[in-house]
Parts: sequence; structure tokens; C-alpha cells
Amino acid sequence: MFRLFLFFFTFSLAHGQVKISNSKLDSILKYRNLSNDNNFDIDIRIVNAKHAVLLSKKYNIDSTILYSNKKLSYLYLLEDDFVPLKSINKENLILAKRLKDSAAMADANYILGYISDEEVQLDSAYHYYYNAVKIFSSLNNYEKEGELLLNMANIQESERDFVGAEINAIKAKKIIELLPANDNNLHTLWSINNLIATISGQLQLYDKALEYHDLAIVNASEMKDGYYNLLYSKSNIASTYRRKGLYVDAKDKFTDILKDERLKSNDSSSYSVITANLAYSKYLINPIDPDINPLFMESIRIAKKLNDQLTMMSSGAYFAEYLNTIGKKDSARYYNNLSYKIAKKANVNEVILQTLVTKASIDVDSSRYYLTEHIKLNDSLILAERSIRNKFARIELETAEIIEENEQMSRQRLWLIITSIGLLIVLFFLYIIKSQREKNKELQLERQQQEANEEIYTLMLSQQDKIDEARGLEKNRISQDIHDGILGKLFGVRLSLDGLNLSSTTEAIKQRSVYITELKNIEEEIRKVSHELNSDFIQKEGYLNIIKTLVEAQMTAYGIAYKLYIQEDIKWDNLNNKTKIHVYRILQETMQNTYKHAKATLVDISFQLKNNVLILTVVDNGEGFDLQKAKKGIGLKNIETRIQEIKGELIIDSIINKGTKIIIKVPALEN
Repeated sequence: MFRLFLFFFTFSLAHGQVKISNSKLDSILKYRNLSNDNNFDIDIRIVNAKHAVLLSKKYNIDSTILYSNKKLSYLYLLEDDFVPLKSINKENLILAKRLKDSAAMADANYILGYISDEEVQLDSAYHYYYNAVKIFSSLNNYEKEGELLLNMANIQESERDFVGAEINAIKAKKIIELLPANDNNLHTLWSINNLIATISGQLQLYDKALEYHDLAIVNASEMKDGYYNLLYSKSNIASTYRRKGLYVDAKDKFTDILKDERLKSNDSSSYSVITANLAYSKYLINPIDPDINPLFMESIRIAKKLNDQLTMMSSGAYFAEYLNTIGKKDSARYYNNLSYKIAKKANVNEVILQTLVTKASIDVDSSRYYLTEHIKLNDSLILAERSIRNKFARIELETAEIIEENEQMSRQRLWLIITSIGLLIVLFFLYIIKSQREKNKELQLERQQQEANEEIYTLMLSQQDKIDEARGLEKNRISQDIHDGILGKLFGVRLSLDGLNLSSTTEAIKQRSVYITELKNIEEEIRKVSHELNSDFIQKEGYLNIIKTLVEAQMTAYGIAYKLYIQEDIKWDNLNNKTKIHVYRILQETMQNTYKHAKATLVDISFQLKNNVLILTVVDNGEGFDLQKAKKGIGLKNIETRIQEIKGELIIDSIINKGTKIIIKVPALEN
């Protein structure tokens, strides 16, 4: 250590800096050593570290200041005192760059990233972590590189950039798996596998999620103290079973977890969460199970006692759904509103969406408003995900460029860079304001587009009516030509032949009679053709072709075999345009459900007319569902809303693993 200071002492002389005597170096070393002494309280150690920093700065040697700063930084890190910790490490980053000390630059970036992460400044955290990853990678410090890649992936997952998060998590996994299997590396590997499983669950890849949760179980089992890791993984597996629809397996898993008597006393919060999840799983199996209500009440009681708002939020949302199902509307409304308020405050969008759907089910009169709010939030989240994916890629690109520029930057240009960063921050806020305005415009445009789509469809039907009318006029013209032209001439010929019958010879009369009979046959045939041309044989083709095109295009796109039957004598023109539009949209939504939810391979679609009622029937061979337990999705609620608009009737018959039959009846066809 002393030789190191002598080296910098010699270096400083060459650059005109002040010479540090051995006694002054000893004083700095003395205060550093006192700051390392665990026999003193942390406050005394911090005071000694500050003395070392002050002495180091007095003599203005960058390497000495940097080393003393690192001692003080470590103590502030132990205390999680972020304000001075951030200031010191920003200074350390400047000093390390000036000294070209890669290890010190990596440490400073790591700590600054950690502070930003804790303060939920995720863009800054990602930026610093990315810098640190590059440096640790160049130093072959694979353990730190893997940990930081995991931190970056966690940020991306929290911001719903699932693709980017999985890429960084897999990079981290490949690195950590090559390292010795000590407790620290096993914990990191457990966190990585758990994160990939979580991402897979968010993407509804449940089999993949279970695969990685099983890997996390293995990691936790190999750890010396992996009790909570194991508990967390088991709970996640149970939740994945439930999301996959394996409710009995989920219930059994949660029940197994609660058999551990240590859980309630050692971790009451986790016990409360798991109890609520067990209750919800039982509800999904059998809503009238008598064990459900006591389990929910116990979970909420513990959460209230602990003042655990997040557990109150999740348990309350599940409890409200159950209460609404068993008809306790007032209690359901209370717990659902409580969960909604907490979710809004904590910005937990998944729970906000869940509670909005429950609100729509509880308050039927306001259901359209809540469903509209659900659609708006869901659409905004989709737009945000697209923006976030680009944001992190942009951060990496900008960070790489900044690193390259910093390597060439001199001390005289430092303030210019700081000014540029300030300008970037201003531009960033301007970008946020502009993005918000654009988002509002996009939502407005989406509403206008929906209205425009229906107007276009109405115009299309009107245009088809005009085409049909023109074709009818053309048929009438042809009919008239045949009747007035050809028939007139044939009639004249017949009269002439009648005149020839005045001839008295037997042969002539017989022959002419044959011709007259033949002409009468021709006349009758032409009359038949004229009558058929005059009939409205194409009046049904306009809307019918639209329906056929929709079915063919959508089923082909989904790769589903189908059969389409349309009764021939349906008078489509007797349907008003509003009804046609709703029937079209209902058929479109129903076919989408057979692909998205039922996973069918064959669909039978038929249109029939019975007792002046149009009957649309859609039968699939998909997975089916339990009508008593299944929750109504947005698509089904939209279908019900449309059917109400046209005073129709919806009938659903479904058998698990055998398929679903949907019947839509539209009455009051105009004659």
C-alpha cells in the first residue's frame, strides 16, 4: 500500500503537485484504518473516513482522494444513506475516468445504478448498470457481470419489456452457470430462473414458466439457507397452475405450503398472501365451498394487522370477486373499491384492470363505463410496452456513444457535457409532455376510427344496394326487349300461319298446325325466360358475399377447418343496416374466440331463418369451459352488448374438452 502512494507521489511531482510527506500519508492511513475498525460504532467510523477524505483532498492527488472516497462510500452504503453516497460516487466516477481506473469506474456505476434503482429512477439505473456491465465484462469479473445483467432484466420486466428482460436474463444465466456453485451464485441463479419463469407467465407460456420454476426449486434446495427462496418458488408454481386453469393442482400446492407451521409465525405477510390465494383457488373450483370465506377473512385480518397495503390490495380484489359471485354486492363493492384505490396509488395496473372488470359486474348500470376504462388502460399499456422496448435499446445505444465520447473528452470540455446532459433532460421532459398529448390524440383517433369503420360498412352496404338496383333495371330492360321484340315478331309469324290455314288441303293444314304448335312452345319458353330474368335472383348476394368473405378470410388466417351453411331463402335485404353490422361483428368476435380461447380445429357456422327469426349458430370442437365457473371476458361482454342493441338472444352450451355451441337469435325481420 505504501509503495502505491510513493508511486503517485512521484507521478504528482512530474505534474507540479504538492509533495506529501510520510507523516501526512501516515495520518491518512491512520484515519482509513480507524474507519475499517468494526469495534467502533458506524457513526465514529464515518467521521474517521471523512477525516481521511479531507486530508486527501487537501493535497489534491486524484488516486488518494479516490481511495479515501471509496472507504467513505462503503460506510454510507452500509447505512443506505443515499444522498452523500450518490455525491461521492459521482465524484469517484470523474476521478476514475481521469485515472483510467476501470475497476473504480465499474464500482461507481454499480453503486449509482443501485441508488437509482432504489429511488425508482429506472432509466438512470439501467444506464449505470449497462455501463458497469461493459466494464466488468472487460475485466473478466463474471460474477458482477451476471448480477448486473439480472438487475437490468428486473428493470425491464417491471417496465413490461418482456422480450428485452428475457434476453438479458438468459445472458446472465449462461454466465452464472459457469461459476462455482456457492451460496451467492446459487441465489443469483435462483433469481434468474425465477425471473424467466415470471416473464413466461406474463406471456402466457405456462409450461415454460413451470420449467424454470422447477429449476429455481433446484437452486433453492442447494442453498444453505434457501427456505424463503423455496417458499417463494412453490407459491409461484401454485399461481402458475391457477393461471393455466389447473385449479385443483393450484389448491393442493397452496395447501401443501400452508402445512409448514413456521410460516405463520416467521413470515405473517407471506402466510396472508398464500391463504388468500388458496381461498381464490377454492373459489374457482367451487364458489359455494364453505372454507372460502373464513380463509379470505383470515388473510385480510392479518394484512390489516400488519398494515400491509399490497396484500390488502390483492386479497381484497380476489375477495370482492368471490363476494359478487355469491350475491353479496355491497361487501363486494367495498373490498373491490379498496383494492382499486390501493392499486391506483401503487400503480399496479394488473390489479386496476382486474378491479375494473369486477366493478362492471357489480354495477351493471355503469358496466359500459368501467369496460371502456378497462379498454383504455389496456390499450395504453400496450402502447407503453412498445415505447419501453425502444427506450431501453435507445439507452444502450446512447450509453455506448457517451462512453466513446468520454474516452476522448478533456477536462476543459466537462462543463459542456454537463450542459448537454441538462439539455437532454429538458428534451426528455418535453418528449414526455408531447408523448402524453400524442397518446390522448391516439385514443381519440381510435374512437373516431371505430365510428368510421361502421360508417364505411354502412356505405358499403348502401353501395351494394345501388349496384343491385342497377342490375335489376338492366334485367327489366332485357326482359322488356324480349317481350316487346321477339315475342311481337313470333306473334306476327303465328298470325301469318293462321292465315295459311285457309288452304283446304289436308296435308297443308296438318303441316301448318305442327308449326303453329312449335311456335307456341317457343313463345311459352321465351315467356318463362323473361319471367325468370325479371325475378330478383341476386338481391341477396351483397351482404351474403360479405359474410362468406369474412368467414373464409378469418378461418384461413387462423388455420381452422370450417363448414358454412346459409339457408337459401333468407331475405337479407329485410335486415336493416344496424342489425347487419352487429351480426357481422358478433360473428367476427365469435370466430376469434374459437381460435384464441377454445383452440378449436373445426368450426361449423350456419345461418337459418325460422318463424321470422334469423338464427346464427357457431359450433367448435375446442377445449370448452365450465359455464358456472368461467369469468366473462371483454369479448363475450361485447357480444352481449351488441345482442342487447338489436334485441336478440344469446345461448351458450359448452362441455369441457368437447367444445362449445353458441346460438344467436335476431328477431323482428322486416317483411
